Amino acid sequence: MQKCVRENMNSKKRKATISVIVVAVALMIQAMPLGGLGTGIFVYGDNPFIKSKLAQSASVSQGDENALVAILVENTGKDSVTFSSAELTLSKTKEITISGGTTGTITLSSGESTSISFYVTVGKDADIGDRTMNLKLKNNSELVHENANLGRLSVYELVKRTDEEASSYANIVDITQSIKPEGGFVSGQDNVFTVEVVNYGNSRIKNAEVVLTLPEGLSLNNASSSVSLGYLSYKQRKSAAFPIIVEENAASKNYPITVKLKGQDQSNKDVSIEKTYYIAVSGTGASLRDADIVNINIPSQVSGQDEFVMSFDVVNKSRSAIKDVKIDVEVPEGLLNKTRASFVESSIPAGGSKNYSVTMFADAAAKEKAYTIKISLSSSVSTEKTPTITQYASIYVSVSSDSKTPQLMVDDYSYGGTFVQAGDQFLLNLGLFNTSASHKITNIKVTVSTEDGSIIPVNSSNSFYIDSLGKKERTGHSLLLSVKPGAEQKTTPLTVDMSYEDGAGNALTSKDVISIPVMQETRLEVDDVIAPPELYTGMQSGLSVQFYNMGKTTLNNLRVSAEGNFDTPESTSYFVGNMESGKSDSYDFTFIPREEGAMEGKIIFTYEDAAGDEQVLERPFSFNIMGEMPAWEEETPPEDNGAKGGKLPWIIGAAAVSVLTGGGIFIWKRRKRKKLNREMEIDE
Repeated sequence: MQKCVRENMNSKKRKATISVIVVAVALMIQAMPLGGLGTGIFVYGDNPFIKSKLAQSASVSQGDENALVAILVENTGKDSVTFSSAELTLSKTKEITISGGTTGTITLSSGESTSISFYVTVGKDADIGDRTMNLKLKNNSELVHENANLGRLSVYELVKRTDEEASSYANIVDITQSIKPEGGFVSGQDNVFTVEVVNYGNSRIKNAEVVLTLPEGLSLNNASSSVSLGYLSYKQRKSAAFPIIVEENAASKNYPITVKLKGQDQSNKDVSIEKTYYIAVSGTGASLRDADIVNINIPSQVSGQDEFVMSFDVVNKSRSAIKDVKIDVEVPEGLLNKTRASFVESSIPAGGSKNYSVTMFADAAAKEKAYTIKISLSSSVSTEKTPTITQYASIYVSVSSDSKTPQLMVDDYSYGGTFVQAGDQFLLNLGLFNTSASHKITNIKVTVSTEDGSIIPVNSSNSFYIDSLGKKERTGHSLLLSVKPGAEQKTTPLTVDMSYEDGAGNALTSKDVISIPVMQETRLEVDDVIAPPELYTGMQSGLSVQFYNMGKTTLNNLRVSAEGNFDTPESTSYFVGNMESGKSDSYDFTFIPREEGAMEGKIIFTYEDAAGDEQVLERPFSFNIMGEMPAWEEETPPEDNGAKGGKLPWIIGAAAVSVLTGGGIFIWKRRKRKKLNREMEIDE
């Protein structure tokens, strides 16, 4: 009897020691990413020789009552095991209740096993998807066994009846889709949208039919929008493929595609389910930003009320037609338009151009000066009042042919390119012309300014002085100007005010307006790519990286992908679309290392800047891959022999170091993200 008592006490000591070791190991495992050890975490109780698993895959549907979940429990140790209660919990329990378990104390001898039954009731409004299951076995209050990686409980959507009649049959259907190419549909390519339907219910679906609904911009390539699947039995899978055409001039964005499954249940009642998927599409549609006003032809001077003609071309620089264009000619006070002031074009073909001309003359009360004419392009169907493209032309009106009043005007200017960058400096070259054939002008002051102050001089005044300018004489002057970093992206009018004196000392003034296109620089910032703590050959893992638009302009058609010497279980392409200034997003992808050693790769960001030019940003990374993940072998530790502080402090310390390391990485990432946020605030 005393010997049995001693053996029992020694057994309890062994159990207590093993429990402490396993709990500490579990804490270290929990500090690792889930991708390092599969989809779950094992945490054993006092007895590591108890094994538990699902008797079969567990799945339920919305509205199920008392659905059975059977679990097999086996004792693989040498000693018998006793437990008096079993508890099954889920990672998400809303609208789901669990009953059942043990009805009394269960003792398993070495090698014996038993089945424990739980019953799951699911509400009709429960969320569909997977729940992680956790099993705990206790003997009174003592934890005997815990399995947090027991498996997943799948909750499926119940196919709804079109009438309200109740039925004893449950039709549970899952609809999935795949596309070709994987990254999204592309204009001019063979695109395929494939639908797979699986029947998980306890009733077959008769006369099943898949119906596809496409948005404007997408169409079927010589195919029907519905496909008959016939009968769908339990767990039977059937698929249907639809060839898709991206229509001409379709815009690049995400398009909604709706899939509907229709059929009849066991009682010949109509059932249906509908899902909508959003597919990235790369189209070829052009916009007004691809248009320009060129070849403006207008006389430099006109006398009195003589008629004159201004002509210009509107060109389409893209490879697609531009639709619904409105051209407006804004004539200033003092000039009159003899013809049309507006033109509307339904389409300007790809790479094409159209010519326009307007006949004007000076009003009888017009003053002798230079007049500025505004030409603008806008959408004829948009409610926006601000034109997209703007250009200016200037003409000098002489009141009489024998006028002795000299005029000074800007007859030429350049700024070093087709546009200037916000935040940069540029050299403005102005050409000035004295239109008088009989008077020399003196004491000339020229001032350059913008109404909104977005363009300012660098290390100088915005004015300059010229001593004199002879009859019909020209001169040039250069100003170093700077565009403010926060300047709006648009064609900015630059006013040139000129004051001077004629030969008699009379003070005269004139004013011209020139246009400077201002562009904002794109600025895409990407967080550092941080490797998971441990990577093994053939082990699935994942990466997540945050990126931010810290510029002042929208990044158009942003797409993210990853490539390198690794395998992926799914597409690595992510189409973001148009990313506005100040917005952030994250990119996630899953990879499987192919071999031991260095795994090289890069994350690629592709987008179009405000000028329509494609930009590419690459973020390389390199991870060290170890060999195959070693198997964890259970070992029975030596007896404590009553000594205090043996291996327990070391194990707890290791667990604490692991937890602190994970916490340090988390704090470092938060500090980096705060730093980026501060930079964005400063930039704004």
